[in-house]
Amino acid sequence: MAFDKFGSGPLDEWSQKIQDIMDEMQRRDFVHFRHSGAWQPATNVYETRDAYYICVELAGVEAEEVDVSCTERSRIIISGNRAQPRPEGVAGPLSVHALEVDEGLFRREIELPEPVAVERISAEYDRGYLWITIPRMRTG
Repeated sequence: MAFDKFGSGPLDEWSQKIQDIMDEMQRRDFVHFRHSGAWQPATNVYETRDAYYICVELAGVEAEEVDVSCTERSRIIISGNRAQPRPEGVAGPLSVHALEVDEGLFRREIELPEPVAVERISAEYDRGYLWITIPRMRTG
């Protein structure tokens, strides 16, 4: 083991390397980690005199991976799974520089202000958006 004139050795060099790595990790604020469990997709809710409309952003999700249910006649639950996005034709490990696209199980619950006509709910998946049409209950 060789020491230079200031008394630093291999242990001090490793300590400095680790500190440099930690400093670099703190500077990379574009890498976010989320809690385990289901993520929530971005959602818009619109209202007209006749219906509610829910738009859910689900880019990269196969339509058969999405489930829409309505409980208590006023709560809509959207759930499913999104696979990890990967460059086409690339196999094996990838180095990560940014990790912002959520993957895995998702779940979103929307509480509507009134009971709705559950039997007439419809959904359409178009260009990465799930559109759910929820007719209001007819009165009178």
